[in-house]
Amino acid sequence: MSEDVPKLRNRLEAIPIRRGREVYIALRDLEGLNPETLVLSPQAYFLVTLMDGSNSVVDLQAAYMRRFGDILFRENLDGLLQTLDTHFFLENENSRNRMRQLITEFTNQPTRPAYHAGLSYESNGNDLRLQLKSFFDPENGGPGEPNPIEPRETVVGLIAPHIDLRSGGSCFAYAHKALVEANAVHTCVVLGTGHEPLPHYFALCDKDFETPLGFVPVNREFIGELSSRCKLDLFADEFAHRREHTIEFQTLFLRLLLPEIQIVPILCSFGVEELEQRTEEVQHVLQALKETMDDYRHPVCLLASIDLAHIGPRYGDSFRPHAGTVREHNEADHRLLQIVASGDAETFATTLISEGNRRRICGLPPLYTMLRILERRAVGKLLRYEYTKVDNEGSFVTFASMAFYKNTG
Repeated sequence: MSEDVPKLRNRLEAIPIRRGREVYIALRDLEGLNPETLVLSPQAYFLVTLMDGSNSVVDLQAAYMRRFGDILFRENLDGLLQTLDTHFFLENENSRNRMRQLITEFTNQPTRPAYHAGLSYESNGNDLRLQLKSFFDPENGGPGEPNPIEPRETVVGLIAPHIDLRSGGSCFAYAHKALVEANAVHTCVVLGTGHEPLPHYFALCDKDFETPLGFVPVNREFIGELSSRCKLDLFADEFAHRREHTIEFQTLFLRLLLPEIQIVPILCSFGVEELEQRTEEVQHVLQALKETMDDYRHPVCLLASIDLAHIGPRYGDSFRPHAGTVREHNEADHRLLQIVASGDAETFATTLISEGNRRRICGLPPLYTMLRILERRAVGKLLRYEYTKVDNEGSFVTFASMAFYKNTG
C-alpha cells in the first residue's frame, strides 16, 4: 500500500530510545488503535516527521536525499508506509474504519473491561490481591495495613497517583488507607486525568468497571442526576474510558478495600488555556457536579487520579536531568502542593497559568475540578511524595498522595 501524500495521525507519541550510540524512536498510539509500539530508525523517523499531509512521496525522497545524501528507493518508502498503515498510524480510511470498529465494540460492551490487566498489574485475582497488599508493607515503603480507628475523620477528597503501579504502588496505598480509616463513604467520584483531548472537556462512563477481583459498580442514580443538570452531553466522549488507566488503577484498590463502594468515573481533560479563559463549559460542569454532590443523600468523596511533573528528554526537554534538577522540581512540587492543601483553586490556576504549565503537571484538570468543588470546605494533608525515573536519559515523573479532611469549624 502506498499513500501519495501520507499523513500521520495526530494522537501518536514518539519516545527516544538509546541503543548504544544510536537513538531510535518508539512510536506508539495514544488512542489504542494498535497496542503495539513501532521502533523506528533515525532515518525512518525523519521521514515520519515530514508526513503531515503536505509532502508527496516524491517530496519525501528528495528530503531524504538532501538530509542523508543517499537515494531512497520507492520500494523502501512503500515498505515504511505499509508498516505505518498496518499499525493504523496513518490518517486514512483504514485507520478511520478501525476507530469506528473499536467505538462500536466498546459501546456494545455491558461493562468496562480491565484493559491493563496482565500488562500493568497481575491479571489473576489471587496474584493481584497479593500484589496490592504488598504496597502497604512498610518494608516496601508502604503505610501499613489499614486499621480503622475511632473517632474517625471525614475524608471528602483524595489525591492518588496514576503512575505505573510497579513504580508508585506504595504511594497509592497511602491515599487508599486514609479512605478506609475515615468515616464510611458511599460513593467515590473518581476524577481521572484524560490523556486524550476531550471535545467536551469531561467524559462520564456508566459501565461497571471490571477488575480481576470483581466488579466495581457505578452509581447510576448519581450519574443520572449529574447528567440531567448538564447542558453538555457528558457521554459524548465515553469511548476515551476504553483504555485510559487513570481510573482503572484506582478501582483495583477500591475493590480490594471497599468492595461495597460505588463510583462515578469522570475523565477530565483541559489545559491552562481553559483555566485562563475560564471556559464556560468547564465552569458549567463543575457547578453541576458540585450541586449534585451537595444534594446527594449519601456521603460522597472525590478522588483525583493525578501525577505531577514530567521532566526530561522523554517529555520534550533538551537536557538530561541530574540531582539538582530533581531537587528543583521537588521544591516546586511542594510549593504547589501547599497551595493544593489550602484548597485555593484560584491560586492553583494562577500559578499554572503563569508557568504555562511548563513542568507538565499531568493532573491539572482533576486537581482544579476537586479544588473548585472543595473550596473552603476541606483542608489537605500530604501523605506521601515520590518520584521515579522512567528511562536511561534521567527523565522522571513526580507524584503524591493527599487526603482532604472536612472542615469542622
